[in-house]
Amino acid sequence: MEKITDSQEARLQDFLDGKLEGAALQELKQELGTSTALQQRLEELRPVHEFLKKNSIQSPSTQFVDRVIRNLSRGALTTYPSPKNGLMLLAGVMVASGMLAMMLTAGTFDQISGSISIEQMEPLKKYVTTPSLPQININGKLVMNILIGINLVLAFIVLDRTILRPFFQRRAGHA
Repeated sequence: MEKITDSQEARLQDFLDGKLEGAALQELKQELGTSTALQQRLEELRPVHEFLKKNSIQSPSTQFVDRVIRNLSRGALTTYPSPKNGLMLLAGVMVASGMLAMMLTAGTFDQISGSISIEQMEPLKKYVTTPSLPQININGKLVMNILIGINLVLAFIVLDRTILRPFFQRRAGHA
């Protein structure tokens, strides 16, 4: 495949812009008549040139750079989630934790226990060659206690991020 040089590429651009005249224009026309690669490149460049000619490139206002530089010194704005949304999420987390706690005290999870044998897992049968792998014992009550703990930690994080931190930031005059 024929390779187009940088000078040929520049002359094609000048041709499309209407800047070629005289001998340079005749030379390019001769090259276009003999080179299919040059013809293909001209056809590739034509729609791009037409698009750029139709659509003007907008430039920013003269004060744009000054405004950006001036606003850099302000620092980042600190935004906090809405306290309303935070209260709704907090209420949901507390309801879920309360329901789990009530189910625990009622003894719902006392009978849930068992063990998982890793050797019985289908995908691992292909790869595990040792005959004795340990079993994992599961206690339903312990799993539910862990879930309640996770919910409470989540509740404290939500409380801090959406309610307490914005409140104390406003009181301190930072926001």
